[in-house]
Amino acid sequence: MKLHIKEREFSTVIIILAVIVVIALGALQYRWSNQVSEATSIRLADSLQMSMINWHLDFFRVFSEVCAALRVDPDSSTQDDWDQYARRYADWKKTTANPNLVAGLYILRFNEVPTAQVLRLANSGLRFEPSDWPSNFQQLREEIQQPPSKSGADGSSAISGGTIAGAAQDSTVDFANRFYTGGPLAGWQFEPRIPALVRSVAHKASAPNGRQTSSRDAVGWIVIALDRDDVRNNILPALAQRYFRGTEGLDYQIAVTSGRNAGQPLYSSDAGFGNSEIADADGTMNIFGRLRGNGQGSPIHIFHTPSQENGPAAAAVTWFPLLRDAGTDQDWRLIVRHRRGGALGAFIADSRRRDLAIGFGVLFLLVISMAILIFTSTRAQRLAKLQMDFVTAVSHELRTPLTVISSAAENIAHGVVEGKPQLEQYGSVIGAQARKLFEMVEQILLFAAIREGQQRYSLRPLEVPEILDTALSGTAGLIRTAGFHVEQQIEPNLPRIVGDLPALSQCVQNLITNALKYGSEQKWIGIHARLTEHGLSGREVQISVSDRGIGIAPEELRHIFEPFYRSPSVTAAQIHGTGLGLPLAKSIVEAMNGQVTVKSAPGRGSTFTLHLPCAEHSVRQMEAKTTEAVSS
Repeated sequence: MKLHIKEREFSTVIIILAVIVVIALGALQYRWSNQVSEATSIRLADSLQMSMINWHLDFFRVFSEVCAALRVDPDSSTQDDWDQYARRYADWKKTTANPNLVAGLYILRFNEVPTAQVLRLANSGLRFEPSDWPSNFQQLREEIQQPPSKSGADGSSAISGGTIAGAAQDSTVDFANRFYTGGPLAGWQFEPRIPALVRSVAHKASAPNGRQTSSRDAVGWIVIALDRDDVRNNILPALAQRYFRGTEGLDYQIAVTSGRNAGQPLYSSDAGFGNSEIADADGTMNIFGRLRGNGQGSPIHIFHTPSQENGPAAAAVTWFPLLRDAGTDQDWRLIVRHRRGGALGAFIADSRRRDLAIGFGVLFLLVISMAILIFTSTRAQRLAKLQMDFVTAVSHELRTPLTVISSAAENIAHGVVEGKPQLEQYGSVIGAQARKLFEMVEQILLFAAIREGQQRYSLRPLEVPEILDTALSGTAGLIRTAGFHVEQQIEPNLPRIVGDLPALSQCVQNLITNALKYGSEQKWIGIHARLTEHGLSGREVQISVSDRGIGIAPEELRHIFEPFYRSPSVTAAQIHGTGLGLPLAKSIVEAMNGQVTVKSAPGRGSTFTLHLPCAEHSVRQMEAKTTEAVSS
């Protein structure tokens, strides 16, 4: 008992430790998953930010090549000075990879009087010729002709001399200057509505006789009108393919929107993408000279804070400032979103949930494995204990007949037995004990054969009285010796059943022997056989063996058909047995497509019932099993 208590305490401690380990692993799994998701978010944010920066640098390079090629001289003064830009532009077209980027090159000249002259690069590409104002230059004309001290009708700052009035107070211009490359690109600005790159040039106005006047400098402008179709169809698709296909193993949708095409993006990698405001964009970027938000930080907005916020973007973004303080509805914006699995934030969240599900699934399997291991270990310990009890019981059961046989043999050998009557008596005792040993060995061998699946049965239709007569004949000596009364109630004309006569007789004998052992002082056994139309197996014959003995406790009923099991109360009462009789009976009747049930109460006896299908039903079951075995 103490050993059993210690084993239970040890198992409880093991279970508690296992639960603690599983909980700890679950908490660590959750924490690690969060850390991995955060690291993944930062890595993808860094990668996306650098892709957007590189995209923008390449985009800026395409636009800035023509500006650098023109090498604007702020001291231009003659017609020849204007034509030198034509020659430089012609050289640029010969070397550039984007010769169709420019839709037109214009010179806007303003004299001291408020009139303007427009020069347009001729089709020959060698010189500028006078031209009318292009229709899409109307707003540009109004803005650059406004006096420096005034503001535009929309509240934007007036432009004069290549600078924006009030620039010292304009945070957008301050920011544009911080993110602007000098050198040959100095002074170039972007007009989003045409679209065009513009630059002011101060030059000395000429007198009618060709001499330069001494008046103040007049203002001229160079305007590079860009071909929107070439930007949409050639430049933007190539950049999108280069920087946003397969980045970090991901694929992105790209859109470039402009205020002029509200509801229709300037470029979209997927039909419909960018037609409306995209709330779940992974990254957005103002392409030309405007901060996002309040004018502080980076023009790039990423779905997650990168590892160096305001670092890579602030250091690498180079752009053209806007010509004026235009409204945000005129901005050119780059919009990026993960193509498969939704936005990256949702994609990472889904990946995290999937990883957690897999992790907790593994933990669940671990818990199941540990539970199976504990259950198997406990069962193995219990089975080992039952086997030891079986060995003890069998040893005790063998010792009694062996002792009787040995004692009888010694008496015969030493001449104690005299006369034929005593010899017959001793012979009868030796034979009875030998049969007892034989039956015990046969029972053990039968159990082993059934467990190994080696037992074979010869099935045929059987009469129920035939089975009962064979069983009672085999136990007649035990019944007579024990002094029990057997009461039989067998319904007439019972249908036949299909079975193996020796096996079913052995099954009933085991039940009778069981009743003899536990029948107590009542010394009564009841054997009943009846037909039931709606039994456990449908139409069946029920054979019951009852006693009025010590009975079985409810908590023990579920164990009595387990091999080697013997009730503690039976062991305490020193009732001999091996714990194999009932398991053998159960195995035999199930092999005949039947079942065995028990009803019992402590002190009121027990009733074991064999449920055997009638012959026609049993034959159909066997034919179905045979067909299933053949088809499989």
